[in-house]
Amino acid sequence: MHLFSHVIQPFWVALLATVILYVLLLGDWFHRAWAALAVAAALTALGVVTWRQALHAIDWNTLLLLIGMMVLVGLLGEAGFFVDLGNLMRRWIQSSPKRLFIAMYTVTAVASAFLDNVTTVLLLSPALFQIAEAMSLDPVPFLMVMVVASNLGGMATLIGDPPNILIGTAAHLSFNQFVNLLLPGAVIVLAGMAWVLPRLISQSTISRTQLPQIAPSPEIYPLRPRLFGLLAILGLTLVAFVLQRTLRLEAGQIAIGGSVLAVVYSGPRIKVLPKFVDWGTLGFFIGVFVIVGGLEQHGVAKALAGLINRNSWGQWLPIMLFFGSAVFSALLDNVPLVAAAIPVIRALMLQNPHFGNGLWVALAMGAAIGGNATIIGASSNVVGQGLALERGYQLDFMRYLKFGLPVFLVTVVLGAGYIFVRF
Repeated sequence: MHLFSHVIQPFWVALLATVILYVLLLGDWFHRAWAALAVAAALTALGVVTWRQALHAIDWNTLLLLIGMMVLVGLLGEAGFFVDLGNLMRRWIQSSPKRLFIAMYTVTAVASAFLDNVTTVLLLSPALFQIAEAMSLDPVPFLMVMVVASNLGGMATLIGDPPNILIGTAAHLSFNQFVNLLLPGAVIVLAGMAWVLPRLISQSTISRTQLPQIAPSPEIYPLRPRLFGLLAILGLTLVAFVLQRTLRLEAGQIAIGGSVLAVVYSGPRIKVLPKFVDWGTLGFFIGVFVIVGGLEQHGVAKALAGLINRNSWGQWLPIMLFFGSAVFSALLDNVPLVAAAIPVIRALMLQNPHFGNGLWVALAMGAAIGGNATIIGASSNVVGQGLALERGYQLDFMRYLKFGLPVFLVTVVLGAGYIFVRF
């Protein structure tokens, strides 16, 4: 351990590092990946987190999931799938922004209940960009709607959201048990947002003046003859996600397996694979995992559990846990945050067994709802930002915050009401 760690307690250094990261992201002075990696590197250089601890803190399953789906989506794009999907949806939308909202919100919410929300955004966002650009509309407001729908829809099932997988495993909940606990709450929140969201994306927010100057690209799809085969591989991958627990495979293993199968089937396209991967998004996740790992390593979980128990919340504990997880999920990505919170919940469950699964539900709903507040609150948010920036659209921390904060406030009220009535 470095001398620095003996002068200042690592606990406070880890907390300070989290604050510094948030300030850097709020200021938007650097790419989010460089900010997160720089703070994580500083923690290791100061001895607060060893290199071995840093590697252990990284959720490799999440990274493999992202890489696998990015490659699979990229290959489908080269086969023209998303252009075809966009054309199909365009026939129903008929140049109506209202119909575009309905289509993206509904399809994303339903799909996210059965797929990982990151996967859903990766699969549907190319069609959104294609449709919005054809209508001369700014796709970013609709992309933010898609992100919210993915987070709330993913809350409904065990496989719909990466935090759900962590919580379900820790709580030993079956697929049906999880649905029984979370689906009613997800439906209530989604219904409320269906009324609120159209008022947040008025005509002024989708002004045509916000469109970047994008040079038209020739419609060349080298993998067009292999489209149906790639769709079959995608179908197999999605079925494997649904049967994940039966197959006893991690989501990342399934995604990588599907992408490898798609690469082999596609032929000599290996040289273009690196361009399918958003390296900035992966770098951001790695940095956040290390930072949150440092918080957990130095007793944050135990300190929080002790603080909560000292306050003796009584019957209000699920509600307070819900609010707490929602607020913290707004400040940090909810995947590593839930991973760090699980030991806290276990400790609380031992001292408050009468709550049953109420504390787990509070954590799951809080993480999903809080993740909508900021651009760094959930994995799908970060991926959505990366997709927008890649295509030349402005989506920084403050632009998303103006949209996400009202969403957060409304969904927190709805979620708290559900938990109060149910538990």
